Amino acid sequence: MRQVALLGAFEIAPELETPVRDGLILGSRRDSRGFVIETSRENIELIVTASNPTVTEGMPKRLTLSVGPMLERLGAELMRVELRSIEPVPGDNGGSYVQGFLVARVPGKRPMRLAMTATEGIQVAIAHRIPMLAEASLLQLDVSQFLDEIDTFANQVEAENDEFKTFVDNVTASDFARYLKDHPDAPEGESP
Repeated sequence: MRQVALLGAFEIAPELETPVRDGLILGSRRDSRGFVIETSRENIELIVTASNPTVTEGMPKRLTLSVGPMLERLGAELMRVELRSIEPVPGDNGGSYVQGFLVARVPGKRPMRLAMTATEGIQVAIAHRIPMLAEASLLQLDVSQFLDEIDTFANQVEAENDEFKTFVDNVTASDFARYLKDHPDAPEGESP
């Protein structure tokens, strides 16, 4: 088993009349290897929601967000989510499937595995900040270029955030007064 992270999501728009295909890319930074899980747009949105869950009073709670606290109240410790390859049903030519398991342990007892879909497992791992492990046999794609692109983008965002923070930390009221003096025709509310 290798520790993996959710690297991204994708949508393949149809060229003809075929349906839109959505999916997730998971991978191991250490191995620069990954795999794809085909899923629905709804599952991708649920994973995004799990990364920043907002609980609104009176609204229904999703099982993936509440299973962790329930198991912890029963004395279990959430250990990890495992993603394992399973063979497809005979006659289905769609490739292998991925089964998710939430692994938890009650002190003094053997770990227990709660089966769930792979996307539910990803939601649980993200919502409860526990490791996600995948069978090494799933890691068939070279994701090194994708990881480089992610790192480049993250560095750009960080540099832009630092530049903006420096601007905010150093701007003064006299800077605004000087701007308004130099631009007397600027409509009110228009920024530079």
